[in-house]
Amino acid sequence: MLLFVLFLPLVVGDSYQLPTPYLTLNDNNVTEGQPIALRCSIYSPEPQPVTWYWRCGDSNMTGNASVGLHDTVLTFPSDRKYNGVVCYCKVRPSAANDSYSKMSNHLTINVRYTPRSIPFLNASNTAVVAGEEITLQCTLDTLGNPQVTWTWKCGRYAVYNQRTVNVNATSKLILKGEPDLNNKVCHCVARNYFLHYEAASNAVSLSVYYFPDERPRIDNTLITVDQNTPVTIRCYLSTRGNPPVAWLWYCDDKLQSKGVGSTGTLSTLMVIAKLKDHNAACHCRAKSDSQWGSYDKNSSKAIINIKNLDLITTKSSAITADVFGAVTGIVVLLIIMAGIVVVFHHRKITDMSNQFLTTRRDNDMSSSVGQDNLNYRTLKEEQAHPTE
Repeated sequence: MLLFVLFLPLVVGDSYQLPTPYLTLNDNNVTEGQPIALRCSIYSPEPQPVTWYWRCGDSNMTGNASVGLHDTVLTFPSDRKYNGVVCYCKVRPSAANDSYSKMSNHLTINVRYTPRSIPFLNASNTAVVAGEEITLQCTLDTLGNPQVTWTWKCGRYAVYNQRTVNVNATSKLILKGEPDLNNKVCHCVARNYFLHYEAASNAVSLSVYYFPDERPRIDNTLITVDQNTPVTIRCYLSTRGNPPVAWLWYCDDKLQSKGVGSTGTLSTLMVIAKLKDHNAACHCRAKSDSQWGSYDKNSSKAIINIKNLDLITTKSSAITADVFGAVTGIVVLLIIMAGIVVVFHHRKITDMSNQFLTTRRDNDMSSSVGQDNLNYRTLKEEQAHPTE
């Protein structure tokens, strides 16, 4: 409703003494971009020419105003620069000087607006050793009007139990480096529910270097199984640390390279329980070395126990005796057979030798008789033909 101030003109010499104008605002809760309309009003039954003057903050706004018979209206688009600015008007008789001016009441402009940018997240250090502090800082060009509220998130959840410091258009989150923050992705969110503004910053990933605060736990310290049965021994840690520990397995202090498997905080060793594995003591070892320190711890030992060991040993002894008898019999048989073969071959060689000697003797005798016959014939020829 427009208010008008009624007045009776007072004659001061040849000039009128004007009443005080009254300033009103169409809406003192406008959103940036909407028009602002200020109205200054006076009423005179005998109107005379008057001159209006407008001022908002340090700006002379007279040129933006329209003038009527009893009032003037100043209209301009709302802008964040006008938020909090004080406006007023003045009026004087056109024929009088400024000393006859009357000033209106003052009104403060309220412009609602949001930040023009999204928050920028800066972190000087996102990698710390457990126990050290991490400081994250988000900055906006302005908090807006009404001011935005800040929320910090690390992972899927909002961070409420940490220290936050909000100064001007900056919000700081101070975190204590704890193992559960390792590999978490953090960002800030600025919200103005009234103006439906919500903006998330860029994100940073945190690294917290730490070691397990416990020794590895083995699931069973005595494992009783049948011979030739698969045995699986498990070792646990609540966390592998950062950097993660490496798993090693030993049985009777001998490093095991086969049957080892590791998944996260669990490591397993699978062996086939042989007779030689009876009372074998196996344990796991978790080890990690880095520039921030080292971790190297062993679990307790798991003992492999073969069932019915006495019966297995007796059977093995009986089997060994039977095998020894069988092997001995076979060896004796082989010796006898070898002897027979040797005798057979010896007799064969003797017969062949005798046969050879007989043949040779016969050949020698035949050669001697032939030589005698040759000599006899030669003698006869010499007798028949005496030498002349």
